[in-house]
Amino acid sequence: MAIFESLANALRVLAVGDRVKVTLRPETGQFPNPMEGQITQKDTSGNFSLESEQGVIQVSAGDILSITKLPR
Repeated sequence: MAIFESLANALRVLAVGDRVKVTLRPETGQFPNPMEGQITQKDTSGNFSLESEQGVIQVSAGDILSITKLPR
């Protein structure tokens, strides 16, 4: 349970405009995985849109295995 709370806290701290590296569950079929990009939209549930080299990708909080904030 602590891992899920930690991930939820990390998602709350991130803001639109932040650069992140995110690893998703393999079942999502998103490649490359992990991917880097900039958060363009975010909702209160922790779901967000990530603008990457592959385009804009919708990321569901439940699909995230890890997320790291990158320097701008």
